[in-house]
Amino acid sequence: MDAIPSLKKPRGKAWRLLKACGVVAFAFAAMGLLVALALNLSFLNPVAQTMKGFSLTDIYYHVLQEYGTADTSRVVTIVDMTDLTDRGRIADVLGEIDSLHPKGIGVDIVFEGWKPDTLGDMRMMEVADGCNSVVFSYRLRDYVNDSIGYAEETHSFFADVVPVKEGFTNYERSLYGGIKRTANIALRSGGVEHHSFVYELAQIYTDGHLKHGLQDLNINFRTTVFRVIPADSVRFYADYIRDHIVLYGAYREMNDMHYTPLGEMPGIELLAYSIQTLLEQTEVHHPSLLTTIVMSFLVVLITYIWRSKYLQWAKSRKSGWVSYFLTTTFVVGLLMFIWTAVLVGVAFLIFCLTGVSLNLGWALGAIPFLGGAKEFFSLTARSSLGK
Repeated sequence: MDAIPSLKKPRGKAWRLLKACGVVAFAFAAMGLLVALALNLSFLNPVAQTMKGFSLTDIYYHVLQEYGTADTSRVVTIVDMTDLTDRGRIADVLGEIDSLHPKGIGVDIVFEGWKPDTLGDMRMMEVADGCNSVVFSYRLRDYVNDSIGYAEETHSFFADVVPVKEGFTNYERSLYGGIKRTANIALRSGGVEHHSFVYELAQIYTDGHLKHGLQDLNINFRTTVFRVIPADSVRFYADYIRDHIVLYGAYREMNDMHYTPLGEMPGIELLAYSIQTLLEQTEVHHPSLLTTIVMSFLVVLITYIWRSKYLQWAKSRKSGWVSYFLTTTFVVGLLMFIWTAVLVGVAFLIFCLTGVSLNLGWALGAIPFLGGAKEFFSLTARSSLGK
């Protein structure tokens, strides 16, 4: 029994570091339990959905949108066809765009089936056959599994008649109900890999020398102004069409709106951001899972160490009132809030300078549990020592 007291209060640096790591581990365990409850209890489903959809990168974009300067795209121009309903007129405008020598044209509409207006259909087919460097969109439908991909494809009525280049305009399946942050570069359909609309246009712009693999693209939503030209004024804006990528589609179509980190956005503008990110190589990069885990643990460990040092310093003040005030929940909470703001600020600076988005969600989620984790760890340690 005489050996027990020596085990009760070890004071070495190794023990203090071990204790700190133990407290941090308990804090993460507590956070993990809360997350598990949120994901599995139906009445907490809104909380789970919020947690799944949360990203600090979205906050960064809003800060840049509010206080930064928006650049005007020198690569992509949008021609709005919202008011055009006649295929013959749509084809005429497409021909006008092509005559102004753009670098590439992306038509963001699928012309499904033949219409009663046969002349309009024939005109559309004629222009599609004669245009240079144009990519038409198509849709992949009915996802099966990762091996097969999608079961069906919806193409324009002339795709099997004239030799046109096409690319799918689907965005990631799992994001349909949430915020669009990622663009697919390649997807499988019928067991065969297909390239996206965005990828095909970027290949045209770079003359086939695009420096990007077929992995998904993390879109950079730094606020950009894309010129939107009315369909009836194309020739007045020839300078913004020549040598540009022109996206030709409906800019004001309410049925084609998507939620993004910048808010609700037309599908054609989402395509514009995707193409610009791909061409300018400004993709947002996320550290690996292992890096995120190690980084999160270290951030919380540093937080615990400085919090402990601060409380130790505050309790050692000679004035009892000063010591009491410095250790109140209000003051400690305020300091933790400032520290959290510093962490987010550092991550924001890293994002602005390097395009790397650090996932601080795990760390910020575990930090509030440090106080309770310390008490629980101390209780567990005392019990294990037989006290």
